[in-house]
Amino acid sequence: MRSLPLVLALAACAGDKGILIYNESPAAGIIEPADGTVFDEGTPIYITGAVQDDAAVEALQIEWLSSIDGVLPDADAPDVDGFVEYSSASFSEGVHIVTLRATDEQGAQGEATVEFEVVDVPDLPSIEVVAPTADDRGLEDFPFIFWVRVSDAADLPEQLTVSLVANPGGFVCEMVPSGSGEAQCAGTLPIGSYVLTFTVMDTEGFTADAVATYIVVSALDYDADGDGVSINGGDCNDSNVTVYPGAPELCDGLDNDCNELTGIDVGSECYDDDGDGYCEVPPCVNTKSSVSDCDDASAVSYPGGTEVANHHDDDCDGTVDEGTEFYDDDGDGYCEAPPCENAAGAESDCDDADYDHSPGTREVCGDGVDQNCNGVFNEKNATGCNTFFYDGDGDGFGVSGASECWCDAGTYPYTGVDTTDCYDANAAANPAQTGYFAFDRGDGSYDFNCNGSAEKSLRGVTGGCGWDVVDITCEVNGAGWDVAEPACGASGQWVGDCDATYDYLCYLGCLFTPDPIGCLIGSCSATCDPEYAPTTQTCR
Repeated sequence: MRSLPLVLALAACAGDKGILIYNESPAAGIIEPADGTVFDEGTPIYITGAVQDDAAVEALQIEWLSSIDGVLPDADAPDVDGFVEYSSASFSEGVHIVTLRATDEQGAQGEATVEFEVVDVPDLPSIEVVAPTADDRGLEDFPFIFWVRVSDAADLPEQLTVSLVANPGGFVCEMVPSGSGEAQCAGTLPIGSYVLTFTVMDTEGFTADAVATYIVVSALDYDADGDGVSINGGDCNDSNVTVYPGAPELCDGLDNDCNELTGIDVGSECYDDDGDGYCEVPPCVNTKSSVSDCDDASAVSYPGGTEVANHHDDDCDGTVDEGTEFYDDDGDGYCEAPPCENAAGAESDCDDADYDHSPGTREVCGDGVDQNCNGVFNEKNATGCNTFFYDGDGDGFGVSGASECWCDAGTYPYTGVDTTDCYDANAAANPAQTGYFAFDRGDGSYDFNCNGSAEKSLRGVTGGCGWDVVDITCEVNGAGWDVAEPACGASGQWVGDCDATYDYLCYLGCLFTPDPIGCLIGSCSATCDPEYAPTTQTCR
């Protein structure tokens, strides 16, 4: 690593005057290629160098310069280790002195050079064989037209020369290319197999070769009509491309398949092959019908035939299986037995004569018809259905947030006719509740009728027992709780009556006193005792 910048403090006579920062010039070096390396023109050349500076190397400006091509474009910045690289396949021919120049932010520079040579590589001519191809055959004692296509970067096509040599056999012919680069010559070779070498030469003597195989056969082994079969191969008419062993019979009155065991034109479009009285292209060879058969391989498919469910056009009207279980007759997208010929529905139609009666139809409430063919009437989400809300406790009152639509009564848990239930975990808690309960509804609350508060069934505190001076009896002064009302679910003493205990004889004596009440109370033994009943406070 290079050292950091040297900072020198300068002192003047009167004291410090300033600070001078010393800047070193960058250093550069080229690692490869080595001096004197020779490259072929067009070959990619990679130049690797390294730079160094007393500051960060990434801040250096990098330039590459060629003594022939000038400033080289697209120079990259050095990496953190100071390495730089330049590559190009476009250096001009000649001896290049390439300079790597590094410039720091203060303008100081460092350079390194490398010398290499780029030499010219001659462009060879090109040649392509057009004929013969791998499938071509030559005929004994009959000239064959040999054909190539040539070009050259430096010469015109007509300046090139082409020669043909056969192995075995030697020289065959020479060719003179046209202005378009096409070159041909005619040659005759004996029966046999050959390797042909075509050679093109440019004006500088550079050459290029192209090789092809070539077979010459006798007339009996030659395929004159190009149907792929020769006379020796069984072609019974080597002048007609439609006649050869295994050829399909045509409506031409010829033995196209070269087989005497099969009748002429049998299997062709003008022959009734299935015996239903019709052929594909009338007039027919073996029937008088003038109407075309749509399937001459099936005796049940013909014009006027009976359509059955078999995925075939039996009556030849262009429509398959119409009127059968494979056909959607009402156009609702379903047939009775899918897969359908003219619809994509994969479910069976239960009424293929009614467009509004199929698996894709929405059910209607209360009409007594199974519109969607699933065997269920008045199902969920049918037209005219009613909304039922989630009713977890089944008390007929629901809560908001979830619902289903049903024609009649809902299906648990969607049985709530509205969303007024205040506690859906207890069926006793609902807006219609009139009873009172000694236990909470499950969440600590006694609001069973959903009015927002708990109502006690027994209210008030008794005023105690007292005498009724008229009939000398003890009566409760207002039935109620003793001392205080208990909370919901709690127990207390409920006072609903009073018992009287007194001396009856004393009572009779007191009837003759001026103050019967005083007599009764003061002279006779008497008490009024309340009747207590242990009771639980119920609420709703």
